[in-house]
Amino acid sequence: MCGITGLINFHDRVLLHDMCNLLEHRGPDSDGFYENKNVGLAIRRLSIIDVEGGNQPISNEDEKIWTVFNGEIYNYQELQDDLKSKGHKFKTNSDTETIVHAYEEYDLDFVNHLQGMFAIAIWDEKKNRTILARDRFGVKPLYYHIQNNKLLFASELKVLLEYDEIKPTINHNAISDYLTYLYIPAPETVFNEIKKLGPSEILVFNQDGSFFTKTYWNIKFQKNNLNEQDYAKKLHELLEKSVELRMVSDVPVGILLSSGIDSSIVATLAAKKSNYELNSYTVGFEDSADNSYDEIKESREMADILGTNHNEIIVNSNDSFKLLDKVSWYLDEPFGNPTTTLNYIISDFASKSSKVVLSGVGGDEMFGGYPKYKALKIFQEYEKFPKSFVKKFGGVFNKIPDKTSETVVKGKTFFEAWKENPEDQYFSLVSYFNDDEKEKLLNFNSLPSRRFIDKLFLESKKCNPTSFFEKVFFVETMSYLPNNILEYTDKTSMAVSLEVREPLLDHKMAEFAANIPFSLKIKNGSMKYILKMAMKDEIPKNVLNRKKRGFTPPLINWLNNSLSDLESKYLSQKQIKEKKLINYEYVKKISEDYKNGKTSNYVKIWSLICLESWFESVFKKYKINMD
Repeated sequence: MCGITGLINFHDRVLLHDMCNLLEHRGPDSDGFYENKNVGLAIRRLSIIDVEGGNQPISNEDEKIWTVFNGEIYNYQELQDDLKSKGHKFKTNSDTETIVHAYEEYDLDFVNHLQGMFAIAIWDEKKNRTILARDRFGVKPLYYHIQNNKLLFASELKVLLEYDEIKPTINHNAISDYLTYLYIPAPETVFNEIKKLGPSEILVFNQDGSFFTKTYWNIKFQKNNLNEQDYAKKLHELLEKSVELRMVSDVPVGILLSSGIDSSIVATLAAKKSNYELNSYTVGFEDSADNSYDEIKESREMADILGTNHNEIIVNSNDSFKLLDKVSWYLDEPFGNPTTTLNYIISDFASKSSKVVLSGVGGDEMFGGYPKYKALKIFQEYEKFPKSFVKKFGGVFNKIPDKTSETVVKGKTFFEAWKENPEDQYFSLVSYFNDDEKEKLLNFNSLPSRRFIDKLFLESKKCNPTSFFEKVFFVETMSYLPNNILEYTDKTSMAVSLEVREPLLDHKMAEFAANIPFSLKIKNGSMKYILKMAMKDEIPKNVLNRKKRGFTPPLINWLNNSLSDLESKYLSQKQIKEKKLINYEYVKKISEDYKNGKTSNYVKIWSLICLESWFESVFKKYKINMD
């Protein structure tokens, strides 16, 4: 696991080294450089595989092809054996060198032979071109800037801002998208001058300055003639294999263990494959109003069953809020997900005794684990239900104050999303500020945020979906996962030099999961039904049937206790007006509505706080053109 950066079509040794040094947190063990008059490649390395011999950059035999790489190739040993049989000579036992020879052998198709998470840069002197590639799900990030026949790339956006020729200007459409989704979808970034490579995307940059991008992998939907038992059996085999691959490491592997089914499955299978005592890590909350968010008790029980060396950290709102600016700096872009600081805290805690941890990320998307999927299923099942009744019943919910209970807030969201068109239903469930609200909030015009989702639904057709739920599967794996969860997971964990591996996002498993009927993902009201069936002989029944909590802090309670202080720090009239982007009066209205009992506004308030925190952390170092 590493941080990579590079300069193509020009040479600036000082700049290259400055950019590399800015990535030290991603790779504290060593650095490495390849430089000639037109190319500079650099890396900061976190040593995981072939600790002694796997230093980068790495070349082929005649040193005409060089690579730097961030991530892990889990099938590198198998691939290495195949390449050796074809005549390739290896000087290390690292997964990185496998990439070089795979590119030599398969040209641009080399990415389809890799099983893992990666952001790759290859300099090919023979063909005078540079290749950038990102893994299928976008686990590892990669940013780039192209101007005046020059290419700069890096694992983190802030690194590119070291180049003086980049005069960053705020991308208004990106800010608008952020307020809709709480993240900024690729290829856009918060700055007009910088792009990010999308999941399953490869970029080819030629020495004459021409370039193109293409998608090398997509989910394919096809009908399987399997019964429930067959699906469960095959899924169990894939789960075991995926965990086994991600246990390959020259340093011990730990577990991020929550109370949920996903991390429990990963931990169970990892414990079976491990020949040493696993470290497990859990976070709990000191100042939660109830126990509905706290996972300490349940995760401790699971750790006892598995015999892990269990570690717990208790967090309060002050711990989280004090870290907001620091985390915003590492995130590079605004993120409204309330889990970001929490993820940083647990990563920092785990990094004290582990270099690598496994996570249950991806299970909800692969196997139907979000309440929104259950809502969409209800919408589909009752699509012929009289709209007059829906409107009337929804109106009853709207008259009940939010503060009555969280169920009331969820009920309002549910009925607001009950629309004619399934795609409208989905958009309502995944968006926060709508276009009417943003018109009042923003002091600039922007493109409708719905365009992003519409584009993905259109793209899903090339995968031959047979149902709306298969379209949703495509959209989620190409948007919510890479642009939100995986990106902040990478940034917050690598900030403390911790590698996070996601066994539930193996692409072979995803291809299988995509073709499991939705009726087996949510069945009899049970979410992730088929996943539970696959593991029913190895996971205690009470764990499988446990109510979903999600890895999130008790944000409403935290805001109730700290909103005034947060407003004073981030949402003051002076701060907001100096940036010229947001209407202070509308921000004030949102806050007042929340204080008067409209608790459904809490995510909107938090997203604005996070946006201003990002501005504050960025403004400390870079001069941003706000006009």
